[in-house]
Amino acid sequence: MSPYKVIVELFGNILAGTRAALFMPIRLWLFKGGFLQICLLLVISLSLSLLYDYYDTAPDNYFNPYGLSYQALLYLSFFFSLSLIAVLNSRQQDLGKLTILFLSIVPVIWLGSVCLLALAKQQTYLNAYQANWAVFITYSLWYLLVVARLIKRFFYIALLPTLAYVVLYALFNFSPLFLLPTEPLWYPLQSENDFEMPYKIDVESVYYSQNTLLDKSVNNLIEGKADFADLFFIGFAGDADEDVFMNEAKSAQSIMDDYFNTFGRSLVLINNKETVDNVPLANGHNLKNSIKEIAKLMNIDEDILVLFLTSHGTEDHYISANFPPFKLNDINALAINGALNSAGVKWRIIIISACYSGGFIEPLADPYTLLITAASADRNSFGCGHDGKYTYFGDAYLESGLKQTKSFIRAFEVAKKIVLEKENNKGYKNSEPQIRVGAEIKNKLIDFEKKLETKANNNWAASFSE
Repeated sequence: MSPYKVIVELFGNILAGTRAALFMPIRLWLFKGGFLQICLLLVISLSLSLLYDYYDTAPDNYFNPYGLSYQALLYLSFFFSLSLIAVLNSRQQDLGKLTILFLSIVPVIWLGSVCLLALAKQQTYLNAYQANWAVFITYSLWYLLVVARLIKRFFYIALLPTLAYVVLYALFNFSPLFLLPTEPLWYPLQSENDFEMPYKIDVESVYYSQNTLLDKSVNNLIEGKADFADLFFIGFAGDADEDVFMNEAKSAQSIMDDYFNTFGRSLVLINNKETVDNVPLANGHNLKNSIKEIAKLMNIDEDILVLFLTSHGTEDHYISANFPPFKLNDINALAINGALNSAGVKWRIIIISACYSGGFIEPLADPYTLLITAASADRNSFGCGHDGKYTYFGDAYLESGLKQTKSFIRAFEVAKKIVLEKENNKGYKNSEPQIRVGAEIKNKLIDFEKKLETKANNNWAASFSE
């Protein structure tokens, strides 16, 4: 056979596979068989894997020969599953043709998955972990639907047997992805800077320093004044992978200090490499102890504790406490409520800037608590996928809301409108921030904000007269 005819048949196979993968009408006779076509399609399939792994690790990378062993195992599982399906249908003589069909759909499936991954990196609706799973599930469903179509057409069988063979195929071809460590064909070159955080953090010494750091933070605080409702503030930045949480917690503390007189009555817990040596970790133990120690400085019947938590949130309503190489436990509503109750804190403002944070409202609600969350129980919030100063809700609530209104409740109404407009402009599914105002704390805050305004006016008048 002439090289020209081989190339024509190769492109014909890929074109037919593309039509099959896009669920367009196909004719099986369009696929040209032969050992040479199988070899060429295998080379193309392997080349696409080489190409993706290369550009995924570019510009500084090196070839990983162990990746070939991993690829060989994947192809072995592929051929074994097709052979088994052919034997079960008594069509083992047609294994070559069946292999051509399945290899011909690889280029367009590969291109589609690359496009999905590129889109996932651009969006901010899901975090990186969720986005990767969304791409994998979408790719898998598409691929298996195409596999089902090819099996049904090739063997002329009913729907139920087709589904059984698809399950068999998926079992052999997807199991290695979960059971074996992934070995890419290219690895990025790693410099000393790549290991800076893990190797410069002495895990043991940091753990032993936590009591000292927390004691230092608490010892710098002052007691609440008698006959006046003072605010105390605790900021919790839970996830070390993105600096936005550290930045948001620090900004919240600054605004509370400047606008609500918490200076000398505020502290932060942060998971971040920049603060690991001088700020306590944001974990459950430190959160509980910081609440306990601050409660000792409060006039429990008068003073109010503001608890501000910013991090990733999960669908089962946990706040992420993540800081590799430390192994920290995520925080749920039960832990927060238990810490507040055991410390005897009566008046509470709890603000949670995280996905699915609305799920914390019911477990934490009581007449003495104001609860504000960046999202409803079943929605994502946005703006966490960067190293900026704020998340969407944090920016709207803290900067535009609290600074302008000096009111925790009115600030929420301002923030809700801003977040809604921003999400609509970007085409995101609305996060639906939530608020729950306890019957007792509503009047408490009205009285507090009036006194705060009066105090501010008196301070201004005094400074003006001077």
